[in-house]
Amino acid sequence: MTNERRSDGVNVLVKALDILDRMATDAPCTVAHLCQHTGVTKPAAYRILKTLDQRGYVVRDEVRREYSLGPALYGLSRAARNSTDLVRLIRPAMQALHEEFGETVNLGVVSHGQVLYLDAIESAQRLRTTVQIALRDNIHTTALGKSILAALPEREVREQLVEADWSPVTPNTLGSAEELLADLPRFRAQGYAVDDEENELGSRCVAASILDSAGRPVAAISVSAPTSRMTDETLVAIGERLVETCKQLGNVLT
Repeated sequence: MTNERRSDGVNVLVKALDILDRMATDAPCTVAHLCQHTGVTKPAAYRILKTLDQRGYVVRDEVRREYSLGPALYGLSRAARNSTDLVRLIRPAMQALHEEFGETVNLGVVSHGQVLYLDAIESAQRLRTTVQIALRDNIHTTALGKSILAALPEREVREQLVEADWSPVTPNTLGSAEELLADLPRFRAQGYAVDDEENELGSRCVAASILDSAGRPVAAISVSAPTSRMTDETLVAIGERLVETCKQLGNVLT
């Protein structure tokens, strides 16, 4: 194989990954939407999507002509989750939080300026918050993202926010990096960060970071619930327990 052919193959792979990353955030998507946000041309996008569809990595809605992530990815995410030491070590602590508070517990990290969900245990209650494993979300609208940012120096925070989309997700969404930077000292002081209907109306979330021996964030754990159950008192109680739990995990992991 020539270097030129090898390079072409890598470029196609990068384009396919860009398409999957965009679908993880925005699905279902039209081809036009994917091309607009990835820079992939329509002919290339159609070829890539056809192959991904054949392998089960995407699913095409023939009526709406939209694409969504396919079942093959769930198998990959499950295998990755089960083989990841970090997730396996943190799972028991997440389960304990789930049993104590009865709400959805999430585990996430920051990746390329976004929050990446690694694991989740959903509440058994009928009215609950849900999240998909391997989903990417805004770093500045989520408690997970904000708790990790609070553990970073300002220079790194600004680097993570370079490509942030400040379009309002809800009326409570922060509108600029300066607004977020103004909140971080409070989150840092209390040890946990809060999403007060900033990512989804009707939902509140509180999160704390797991720090290594150098004080660097390894990951973050959050507890999310409908606003009807996540009162101010409950939020503080969960936040304080998260701080305690994450401190213990930091000692174990490092």
